[in-house]
Amino acid sequence: MSHVLVSGGSRGIGASIVSFFAKKNYNVTFFYQSRIDPKDILERFDIGIRDRLLPIICDCSIKEEVTEGVRQAISMNGDIDILVSNCGVSISGLCSDYTYEEYRRVLDTNFGSLFFLTQEVVPNMVHRKKGSIVAISSMWGQTGSSYESLYSASKGAIDAYVKSLAKELGPSSIRVNAVSPGVVNTDMLNVYSEKDKESLAQETPLERLGEPLDIAKAVHFLATDESSFVTGQILGVNGGFLI
Repeated sequence: MSHVLVSGGSRGIGASIVSFFAKKNYNVTFFYQSRIDPKDILERFDIGIRDRLLPIICDCSIKEEVTEGVRQAISMNGDIDILVSNCGVSISGLCSDYTYEEYRRVLDTNFGSLFFLTQEVVPNMVHRKKGSIVAISSMWGQTGSSYESLYSASKGAIDAYVKSLAKELGPSSIRVNAVSPGVVNTDMLNVYSEKDKESLAQETPLERLGEPLDIAKAVHFLATDESSFVTGQILGVNGGFLI
């Protein structure tokens, strides 16, 4: 049974990705940052898939924690076949108002986590000449977002890293891609009023917000042999918001 590692897997898009793969009979290890007991985290998922889930507390912005988390994942579930890097945080504000701490938090969480995870997972994939990596980016990494310059920059870094890594790892039969969501109905939208959400939906050609399951389906496509000749791509899943 294939082993999938998902970072940021306890809620929102990450939890949907975890559930989607587990329901397709993958063993899924997922990292989460909150200090909630793993048994309590498992209760968020359908009882029928819990035996295929391994939650591990890991702050993916800290290299040492990623090293230990990956060690535990491999020790308990075997070699990692698919890596899904999903950690993300956004802080809104004027570029001149951001603090150094906010700068470090956004860049270390959004891009640093992908960098640390690939450093730990790639050597074994190269050794086996087998593996697939999918990063969760954002359409703001392509077009930029006012008052979210740090978030946009961190996602742009992800896109560039994915393309570079695809060239680097292609000869080892490892594919690297990203899913670039549009406006998705998660707790990141809690700062918006219902009226604002309706406006965002109307700005989208498909006239709705994205759902976490939309992203999970795209991740599964890129991660598996359904896309065996696809690498270095940034797949927009945004309902046509960005064309």
